[in-house]
This record gives sequence, structure tokens and C-alpha cells, in this order.
Amino acid sequence: MSIPFLSLALDGPQLVELLADDAAIRRWDELPSAFSVLGVERVDGSGAREATVDASVAAAILAGRTTRARFLVAASPTRDHPYNLARRVASLGHLSRGRSGVIFGDHDPYAPAGDPWTTTDVGFTRGEQIADALRAVRALEQSWPYESVVGDLDTGIFVQSNLIRHVDHDGLHRTAGPLTVPEPPTGASVTAWLATDRVPAIPGDETDLVIGAGGAVRIVDADAAEAWSGEASDGGGLLLLRGRPGSTLAELLDAAESLAGRTRPVGDGPLRQVLDLSVPSRPAVGRAAFPQPQPHAVL
Repeated sequence: MSIPFLSLALDGPQLVELLADDAAIRRWDELPSAFSVLGVERVDGSGAREATVDASVAAAILAGRTTRARFLVAASPTRDHPYNLARRVASLGHLSRGRSGVIFGDHDPYAPAGDPWTTTDVGFTRGEQIADALRAVRALEQSWPYESVVGDLDTGIFVQSNLIRHVDHDGLHRTAGPLTVPEPPTGASVTAWLATDRVPAIPGDETDLVIGAGGAVRIVDADAAEAWSGEASDGGGLLLLRGRPGSTLAELLDAAESLAGRTRPVGDGPLRQVLDLSVPSRPAVGRAAFPQPQPHAVL
């Protein structure tokens, strides 16, 4: 069995603590961890906490106050439409220079009941809903290729806009047109899935990373960190350290530091690079959103 990477799961109260404490942010940023899940209770089925903050807002703040830390933002298609999620994911990819990604999972306990964004009355599973939203988010993020931004002073062409494609997703969720944010320069953001008994992992290559049952990432309770044997799960190469509900950020960071010498060293860089994840192929999307730009004289 390989020595695993270390990862952390922060719930709402721990995330609130982190944002309020510069020393804790520095300590978290210096941990030899592959990534942290921000707002884990939004995807693991454990229920609401007494305090929370939107994970994407927290990530935007932390991206500017850290240099090494990587993070997955907990997201739910029952709270946000895939188009809105894709804009946040792509924007965070730019802000963090590729150190971010998105994670889907069980129902967000802070979201209203029901599925306001789906377009069918036919029964579908929670897993099918998330998988459909995930496909839409990834296709939208890749609809405006980063390489199309050329800034050519000789021709006066800033963007090769004919490379921007429509993403007319027509599944459980519907989208039309391209995203209004270009793809991050580091490529498509990492997408992850936290599997639970209610929402098992989706098959195939729909996502980059599966956490929990049947996935490559094993979940370990922080209380058991000292007794952990130092081995990854079968076929796994990552370890997600999760505190019990009510545990403090300091307790989680203490447990993470106690494991640092028994987990795989990590360097700096984008999340996809650190985890050695292949770049997803660009989805076969629709027509060009704009005509071929024409050169013009530059004064």
C-alpha cells in the first residue's frame, strides 16, 4: 500500500474560526496537505452546524491570504444552479491559480427543500441529479478556452471569440450559451464527489476524485489520528481527516500535524498537478458563440 497524501475536512464552525484568525490561516497554509474540503457538512450528510459560511465566499478570501493551501469548495445543485456554480468554480480557479476545485455530495442541510433547478417531474436519484449538474459545470467551465485570450496588439484581437462555444446542456438541469468567465490558465478545475450511504459514488470518469466508500480517498476521524497505522486504503492514495461535530479548528490542526510525518510530502502548485490528475478532455459542445474576429488597424 502506498503512503497517502493528507487532506482535511473543515465544517462550518471550523471555517468561521479559520477566517477570523490570521495565525490559524498561516498554520493551515503551512500544513503538508494535498487539499482541504471547505464546508464538509454541506456534502457528507452529517447535518447543519450552529455556524457556517458559504464555502465559495470563504475560498475567495482564503485564496488571497494563502500561497500553498489547496481546497475543494462544497457545493449543491439544490442550492445553486449549475451555471452559477460554474462561474464560482472558474473564478476561484483564477483567484487561487489552480489551487481550488469543487466537491458535490449529499443534500446541503442549509438549502431549501426541493429541487428548484431541475426541469423534469420524472423521478431521479440524488446521484443522478448531482452527476448531471457536475457535467454541466465542467462543460461550462471549459466553454471559454483560456488559450483563446491572445491579446494580439498587431491585429487588435483580444480574444479569438470564435473558439468560445455554446453549452446547451439539456439534462435534468438546462443551460444555454457559454460561461462569462474564461477557463483558468491551469485548466479545468478539479471536481470531486463525497460518497455516502444515501448518495453512493457515481460510476465511470464523471469526476476526478471520489472520497469515502468506494473511492480513492479514505476518511479518518481526527480522534483516531494518533492510532492510524500509516497505510492508505486499498487502491487509495489519500486520507481525509475529519473532526467530530463540535470539535475545534485547533483540534483538527493538531491532529493533522501529528500525521504530517506519516503522510506523503507535497509540493506547491495547482491541485490537479499535486494529485497528478489527468486533464479532462474538452466536452463536445455546440456551435461557436461568436463569429471569427476580424483584424483592424491599431493606432
